[in-house]
Formats: sequence, structure tokens, C-alpha cells
Amino acid sequence: MKKKTDKRIAGLVLAGGLAERMNRCKVLLPLDGVSALGHITRRMRDSGVGSITVVTGGHEEMVRKEALRLGCSAVFNPAHESGMYSSVISGVKALSDDTLSFLLIPADIPLVKPATYRALIEAFEESSGSPDVVYPTFRGDRGHPVLMGRAMIGPIMNWYGKNGLRGLLADHPHRSVDVPTADRSILLDMDTPGDYEAMQDYLEFEFCPDEDECAELLRIAGTPARAVRHMRVVAECGMSIADALLDRGKKLNRRLLLSACLLHDLAKGEKYHEAKGAQWLRKRGYTKVAKLVASHKDLPESRGLGEAEILYLADKITDGETVSTLANRLMRMEARFPSGSASMIHTRRRIDRAMSIQHRVEETVGRPLGDILAALSPDGTS
Repeated sequence: MKKKTDKRIAGLVLAGGLAERMNRCKVLLPLDGVSALGHITRRMRDSGVGSITVVTGGHEEMVRKEALRLGCSAVFNPAHESGMYSSVISGVKALSDDTLSFLLIPADIPLVKPATYRALIEAFEESSGSPDVVYPTFRGDRGHPVLMGRAMIGPIMNWYGKNGLRGLLADHPHRSVDVPTADRSILLDMDTPGDYEAMQDYLEFEFCPDEDECAELLRIAGTPARAVRHMRVVAECGMSIADALLDRGKKLNRRLLLSACLLHDLAKGEKYHEAKGAQWLRKRGYTKVAKLVASHKDLPESRGLGEAEILYLADKITDGETVSTLANRLMRMEARFPSGSASMIHTRRRIDRAMSIQHRVEETVGRPLGDILAALSPDGTS
């Protein structure tokens, strides 16, 4: 979800290092065909950042050329060999007079999500009195970027203590806010070739959150603990079914399915929880996961056997926190709802659809669903 840019919100990208451990210019390293700097600038603009300044130093000519190609301004830090804080000062000096806040990020942390930038900006704008510094956190750990209000410009320019920006923030009194995110990339940098490889792996599944990121999303959303436990069981069922199908050559996005299983009841307790959960995820950029979440309760008729069908089946055979069967689920609903009632008609239609999916799974795998789920089911029955 792209946000209209605001010239009063600036981005400062610190790209003045020599990258000695990487042994090549980190700013220009390609990630899925886009330079690291390209990822940062695109994501900043998508979040509403109006002006971006790249601070150069080592590899100055190459970095400046890329910055200008991307529509950024570039400022050279003549003291770049003295450390990163000199680049902070050079960047702050380049800020325009109408800057209200600025996002500060090293160029080797390129995959911060637009939603994370937006969350920092919103926290700054919505907090009473506007904080001086806004930090993103992942599982309690602070990362990058750091958002600072204009009030921090003077202290930055006049700091002569140790440990650069970290030392200033530890020593100087300021109002700060921590913004919890489910964005692991705020902690991921590219100091070494191994880090670069890990970054490429992360990018492949960036918008299919892993288990830790899913846990943070659920915590931020305030999902009830009972629903969280249910989703974990659904995920175990879904992964067992998916693995059986993958063994038979079926093409599936296992990571996408896992994310959807762990998040499908994110808005449980709200009316139309599947639509509310999908909307909440789309706002944060998880569009593929959101599509599966939106259909997990009432899946449209299909003859496919993809991630949506597996999630639907896994959800329907999970009764609370227990692996059950479709027959048992139907019996329970028949005892709960009067025959011929709208609720019973909807329930039977959902169970019938799940049974159709179950049959397709069993035909493809060549064994009963109960065998596939034997390790999860209390009695090993289907």
C-alpha cells in the first residue's frame, strides 16, 4: 500500500563505508536484480518519505552515480574513513530547513519493509508531543532504521563523545518510542559474503513470514491465545498434507502455506474474522498470505489442490486444538444446530467441500488421510 510522499520526511542512507569485509561495494550488490540502494529508496518512497539523501565516501563515484540514477541527492563525506558517525553528520548537514523528521539507515540493511517505515512515521506523528527518537523492534531487539525528529539535529552536530550515534543516544536525554514490528529484516545487514547469501534467501520468502515473524504478527494483532494454539495444530496438519503431496511431485509453496496456517485466525473473535484478518495482513504487504486467509472459512468451489485447498482442509479437520475427522466435525455440528437451519446448511456445505478436497488428496497420495496424519491424530483414524 503506497503512501503519498511528504517532503518534510527525509531519508538519510549511510553509504560511505569501504566494505572491507565484503571486499566489494555493498550498496551496488544485486538482490533479485535490484541494487541494495534501490531496495532502500523504493521502500522509503512507498512509505511516504519525500526526499532521500545518500551519504557517500568509499566507492564514491559508483555510489553517487547509482544514487542519482535512483532520483536521490548525494553528499560526499570527506571524513568517511573516521567512521560512520562522520557520515551521520554529513547527512544531517544536508537536510533541508523544512525537515520535520528523518529516517537514518545504513545502506547494508536494504530489506526493511515499507510497512515498517510507515509504522515509525505514524508513531512519530501520532505520539503526544512527538518523540525525539523512534526505534523499530523485533522480538524486543532494536534495529534499523531509526527515526529522529528535528530536535535531534543540534545534539548530533554537537556530540563529541565516544561510540558515535549509539553513545549520543545513551548519553543525551531524549523522548523515545519503541515500535514492535514483525519485520526480521530490521536486524539483517550485509557485512560479509555469508550475510549477503542469507539476505538473498530472506528476500525469496520476504512476504511469507517465518514462524517467529508470524508469532510477532499475532502478538501485535492481539490474537487470543486459544486461537494461536488452534493455528499451530492446523499448521502441523497442513504441513503433513503438503509434504505428502510434495513427495508425489505436487508443486506447492510450502512456506506460503505455513504462513497462512499460522495466521488464518489472526482476527478470531471479530465478525467476518477471515476478511478482517486478510485486510490487516494486506496493509502490511502480505498479499499472498492475505488471499489464503480470506478464503479459509468459505473456499470457492474448485478442482484444484493448492495451498488454499490444503489450508481449508487442515482447518476443517482441526477441532479446537485437536486433530479430528470431517465425519466427527459434522456430527458435532449436527448436535449443535437444528436440521435445516441456515447454520447447518452452511456447515454441511463446508464439510462437503472439505471432503471433496480430502478425496483428491488421498487419490494423489495413494493412502488415507488418517495415515498421513497418524503422528498427529490421537487414534490414527481418518
